[in-house]
Amino acid sequence: MSAVGDETTRLFGEDEQNRHGGNKRNASRSLRIPGPKTRAYHRRWWVMAVFCSVGCNQSMVWNTWSPVAESAELALGWSDGNVASAVNLSNISYLIFVIPVCMYMDTKGLRIATILGTLLVAVGAASRCFSLEYSAITSTSYLCAIADGIGASVPFSGPALLAAIWFPVHQRPLATAFASFFNYFGVSLSFVVGPAFVPDPYYSWSAANLSDVETSANNKSDRIVTNMEEIKSGIRNLLYFYAALAVLSLGFVLVYFPAKPPTPPSITASVNRISYKQAMMQILCNRSLWLVVVAGAMPIGIVGTWIAILDVVVKPIGVTQIDAGWIGFWHTLIGCFSGILIAKFADLFHRRRKVFLMILFSGAAVFAVWFALVTNGTIPYSVAQLYAAGILLGVCVNGTTPLFYEMCAEASYPVAEGVTGGLFTAVNCVFGIVFLSLLSVPGIGTQWMTWAAVASVAAAVPLMCLFPERYNRSDIDMHIASKDVDNVVF
Repeated sequence: MSAVGDETTRLFGEDEQNRHGGNKRNASRSLRIPGPKTRAYHRRWWVMAVFCSVGCNQSMVWNTWSPVAESAELALGWSDGNVASAVNLSNISYLIFVIPVCMYMDTKGLRIATILGTLLVAVGAASRCFSLEYSAITSTSYLCAIADGIGASVPFSGPALLAAIWFPVHQRPLATAFASFFNYFGVSLSFVVGPAFVPDPYYSWSAANLSDVETSANNKSDRIVTNMEEIKSGIRNLLYFYAALAVLSLGFVLVYFPAKPPTPPSITASVNRISYKQAMMQILCNRSLWLVVVAGAMPIGIVGTWIAILDVVVKPIGVTQIDAGWIGFWHTLIGCFSGILIAKFADLFHRRRKVFLMILFSGAAVFAVWFALVTNGTIPYSVAQLYAAGILLGVCVNGTTPLFYEMCAEASYPVAEGVTGGLFTAVNCVFGIVFLSLLSVPGIGTQWMTWAAVASVAAAVPLMCLFPERYNRSDIDMHIASKDVDNVVF
């Protein structure tokens, strides 16, 4: 009780504390202290929808090339390194700019930051539409990746902040789940949209080798792509489509996306947070926060990057671009839905989120091992097993994301949610960057990638065991009664 009383004094002042409790002893007899007026607005759902559209589109632009890697490499003259670089540059630019963007978002408001981020994504996506000539498309794709990475700072670091600004306490975990869901939903859509526009390459063999098709099939120099123009046309249409979606998302933000509601939805949403200098000092010294950040960012970052380039991972064992795309789609989509269900279920057992996360990561380790054993031939190969293992891995890993956003916000309070979300996703990107960078090592192959995913989810379990679970932010909201908290207006 004393911790709650001390925090109440810090938030509302000693006079407010004494007025309602007389002194600390009297305050301890009644935990419910009237606080500022709060209100929830129906328009919060429109704000959520716009924010989700921004995150969905940004993720689709980020994952443009991986689902069509084989076709893109043939049509554009690229290699696996070009595909990985387009993803990696986005991650690197995100890592560099996420904390400054979060600081800007907290000082200037969610609206201005979202407009600027969405504008960057739209300009980057449009720049790729001018030419498919090698030097032009390579340069514009890399520039788009950098712009997209900067623009991603708002939708990826902002779910917990959006939930705190617009949603009451009992809806915060679910709102965070929805906001983060569409970031990953965009990735899953890209696995379907890409192959829908861009066909797989069809090959024929040179006349000199028609008598030995089986031998020449293993030699790319003997193969001729018969549908090259169709592939190039599909890539153009795909780039036009993503650019149009980016402009549409920008239009939604410009039409109506206020920075915050007139009246805050909760007690803690009405309180100014500590300065950034204090926030950085608290973050650096907060061991509990770093435990939960690394435990979540390592598997989410590595598995998220692994699934994004799944076509590259499974190409050596003969899995088609379309099958890899559908595995990635269902892995991400069903995993996103599981995140919403798990967040809602975790609300019923508010103080048991750590247990949920440990169970999910234990399951993820099992399914990742299953996938690895199928791809290396230890278990007899079948596409059905790849689908099952990949989808179940997505359920367990993607299902943890909303809980980690909320647990990071709780562990770091009173640091602003946007800063904490930025830290979590920045560390996430670090692991993704290291993972992708290894792909550029000559002769390294791809088998190690699935085993790296196995190691990442397995290592998260002992880290979560060490994490001391606590709910600093929720304790304030639950122990201070607010006036008109149930009022809902347009």
